[in-house]
Amino acid sequence: MTTALVARRAAADIRSVCRHACAGSAARWLIAFTAHAVECAKNGSLIPADQSWARAGARFRAPGGQVIALPGAYTAGAREMYCRNVYLRTGLVMPRSGWVVDLGANHGLFSVWAAKAGAQVVAVEAQQGFAPIIRGLAAHNGVESRVHVEIAVAGGATTPGATTGMLADDRAWAAASHSAGRRPASVSLPDIMSDYEIDRIGLLKADIEGGEFDVFGPAEDLRWLHRVDQLVLEVHPDWGDPADLLDRLRRFGYDIAARDNAGAPVSVYSGRVDYAYCRRTW
Repeated sequence: MTTALVARRAAADIRSVCRHACAGSAARWLIAFTAHAVECAKNGSLIPADQSWARAGARFRAPGGQVIALPGAYTAGAREMYCRNVYLRTGLVMPRSGWVVDLGANHGLFSVWAAKAGAQVVAVEAQQGFAPIIRGLAAHNGVESRVHVEIAVAGGATTPGATTGMLADDRAWAAASHSAGRRPASVSLPDIMSDYEIDRIGLLKADIEGGEFDVFGPAEDLRWLHRVDQLVLEVHPDWGDPADLLDRLRRFGYDIAARDNAGAPVSVYSGRVDYAYCRRTW
């Protein structure tokens, strides 16, 4: 990546922090950035500035206007989630009612955002140690009744989870930050929709480290997708063919915008797809 491109990305991130971090949080971050500007430039990273949030916590006004409060331990990834808006940046919208399903909930930043917007959320996470963390963040923001945590490996009805992707690697699973012992059972989207009596999903987000090639695999009966209005995927091409996966989704009525990690538009056939934003057109 060229120095000019790094500088442009850093400038865009600084502007996004000023727009989306609440005043006190933005001020602390900017002070930290100024103090560590040389280090940030040398490493091509704004993480040294992010450490100001890790020490004191932060508040963010997410796209859509919801204010999310994060204790210090929860702030990793907050700039990506709320400031850069990587999951909704092509015009997808957070539903204000109905259901959101968050595959790969991690600390719960996306799930709590959806609940603050007004949706009921199923937060699916494979690593058992994240369960109390997600519930704690939901309670901190007063939305614990709308965040339903499922500790399970996301997979398909025919192809169970953890056959593809990082979680299929025993050493990677054992080294994961919040795993505990054996992998949990697999769960499919039809299972989730049945268990929670979900007729329609307003937004499905999936960041499951290659497991998307199980959930949306060629052997799966994907007719349930007709009941999903919006879908955003973080794509991990080391584990499958993104073009094949996205062509399969297009056949279920989605218009698809593909982006690389920097947010630049790319062709679904380019081999450079990191995110796919899918909006139902029929």
